Amino acid sequence: MSEADATADAETPAPRGPRWTLERAASEAGPPFHPFAGANFRTFLRHYFQTGGHFSRRSRLQRLSAWSVQIFRWPFAAFETAWWGRRIREHRPAHPPIFVIGHWRSGTTHLHNLLSKDPQFGWIDFGETAMPWDMLGEKVRIGRGILNRVLPKDRGYDNVKLSLEEPQEEEMALGNMNPLCYYNCYYFPREMRRHSRRALFFEDLDAAEMAQFERAYSYLLQKLSYAKGGRQLLLKNPASTTRIPLLKRLFPDAKFIHISRNPWPVFRSSVKKFSRLFNAFAWQDFDASLDLPGFVLETYADLVRRYLRDREILAPGDLCETSFESIVADPLGEIGRIYDRLGIEGRDRALSQIGRYVTDIRDYERNVHRVDAEHAAAIRDRWAFAFEAFGYPLDPPAEIDVVEGLENRQG
Repeated sequence: MSEADATADAETPAPRGPRWTLERAASEAGPPFHPFAGANFRTFLRHYFQTGGHFSRRSRLQRLSAWSVQIFRWPFAAFETAWWGRRIREHRPAHPPIFVIGHWRSGTTHLHNLLSKDPQFGWIDFGETAMPWDMLGEKVRIGRGILNRVLPKDRGYDNVKLSLEEPQEEEMALGNMNPLCYYNCYYFPREMRRHSRRALFFEDLDAAEMAQFERAYSYLLQKLSYAKGGRQLLLKNPASTTRIPLLKRLFPDAKFIHISRNPWPVFRSSVKKFSRLFNAFAWQDFDASLDLPGFVLETYADLVRRYLRDREILAPGDLCETSFESIVADPLGEIGRIYDRLGIEGRDRALSQIGRYVTDIRDYERNVHRVDAEHAAAIRDRWAFAFEAFGYPLDPPAEIDVVEGLENRQG
């Protein structure tokens, strides 16, 4: 399951089951396989023994299966690295990567899905982000076949379809190639703030950790480019919103597409997603003592401030800013503007392909969100600068209901 962010990118509305809460997430078993099963063995050991510990009882099956898959995969992953490693390291992508960035639940997935319909782009799919060491050769079919049997049909916190072939973000792959990864927030919820600060803002990192992360990112993009036949890479990762200087240093010609969305639905949707993600990923216990609204309020404010600062280092032709609302209102017109702004070739052919996809998803139904009055006051106060920067009115839109005492009623 990918931690992606859109509310308008499923093909058809799906029937809803019981609402995901922290209580339900903690009481129900997660999927049998965990992303750590796809890590290289050294990274797996670092995560397992040095990242917090205090494992929950409910994660025992996932941890056992992760150990089993590690043992099974090791000779195949070692063969892939030995057989293709030199060719990957010597491969030089012919095109600069394009990074789709923006806070979680702002529409990055929707935009990524639209752009991925252009056949000139290569992107990482779910199977590749879950198993970055196992993406080349015939042997890959075995692992993908197993994953296909256990993968949920959708993400659980919205109607977005999941399959091994769907475009995904590279953050999970990075966490399977080095210990630094935003997904550690979901894997180890008791320490989520520390992992968030490390992965987003590189706080408390030593030089060796930073160098290892940079090597992992560079190698991943080289490998993806090689695997995709040299096509231009189109990558989507909300965590990269704070990494613009790093990415420009690693990939000097990189281009960026930033998508914003009205902060009101971003807040509520961001808080809601954690229950499902903890159910799927957490190896530590979690409960209502976690201040998820406070975490979202802090992370959003710091991430947006960092983006507003770092965008100043980008040349005009290296950044295009858009919004979820603009993409929904006029997807083809707005995407055409993105192509023109960034100088991407093949605009007319791309819009023809994207237009067919837009027709397929036109009946998607969006959610109505409720926000506690106390949190609404905090949003107006702590995020006022973001409303101004992105041009949104401070009052909540029609799909947001502000309710007094909502958190108390929800327990």
